[in-house]
Amino acid sequence: MKNEVKSLTGLRGVVALWVAFFHFSFFRNEFIQNIVGKGYVAVDIFFVLSAFLLTVSYSGKLKDLNYKGVEVFYKKRINRIYPVYIISVIFIALFLVKTSVAGFLINAALLQCFFNPDYLLNVVYWSLSTEWICYLIFPFMLWFVLQYKIRSEILIITSLVLRFALPYLPGHLYIGSEHPMEVGESPRYLDLPYGLVSLLRTISSYFLGIGAALLPQFKMKKENLIMYIILILFVSMLFVEKGLLFIPLLSALMIKYLYEGKSNHLKAFLETKVIYLLGNISYSLYIIHYMVKKQDFVIVNNYHLNNLLLISFSLLLSYFSYMVIERKVKIFKV
Repeated sequence: MKNEVKSLTGLRGVVALWVAFFHFSFFRNEFIQNIVGKGYVAVDIFFVLSAFLLTVSYSGKLKDLNYKGVEVFYKKRINRIYPVYIISVIFIALFLVKTSVAGFLINAALLQCFFNPDYLLNVVYWSLSTEWICYLIFPFMLWFVLQYKIRSEILIITSLVLRFALPYLPGHLYIGSEHPMEVGESPRYLDLPYGLVSLLRTISSYFLGIGAALLPQFKMKKENLIMYIILILFVSMLFVEKGLLFIPLLSALMIKYLYEGKSNHLKAFLETKVIYLLGNISYSLYIIHYMVKKQDFVIVNNYHLNNLLLISFSLLLSYFSYMVIERKVKIFKV
């Protein structure tokens, strides 16, 4: 893999901020709300980006599957996600939410996607659980794709077919489904954060990320024009309910262009110092912002200004989390 692509780090930051605004704010302006209110699909972009970067990083290392390679992969993934995560779980269990021992252990082990959603200590944990499961199977998934030369187009088509089928699958495929959920189900199209359906949603995005990473390098005239067309299509799909089906695909193509393509205005924006920093703290922001949201702090009486202040507070906490925990704490030496 080439050195870090700053534009992809910046993209992660923009996507995390989109999720934060989605959880905090509702806008009466229909145009703005159509964008902010679709922030739940931003999680799929996280999944696609994660799968893409893992594929370009490990397609050489995991081509010949061996114990040592898989062990190092798991240790690096634990180092990346677990320190901030487990500290947040402990903090929530001690100070914010009353939970049982079973609930704490389910969250600590990142197994929420297999259980009744009421066990979630933090709404966003569902995606960390499904991604952890994808981490566990990723080495074998990538090895299979490389070993049997599965074409990228097949992975992409499989992802789209699976994503098309997701809204029609039973939404109660989890342990404890005989007990009604207290959290309630979302009426939004493709907002599927519960049970095995949420895991299939994540796997679908992983197929896209792997497929995009293994596509032949794009070499086209007017490459930047194509990037802007993808961006326009991306925004347009937010205004069409069933168009959300194509958001992960468009994001996969955008990620591919950002990784391999020439400089352009979008890339330059995502590589600015502020956006790049936002990308670095994005993981902590993703976890912390909803912890702040659930406290219902009222700093000022103006709804939007109050939410903006709370998001800013979340950003500040996330920066400290990144500096003190993410950069310093490692569970394994690799």
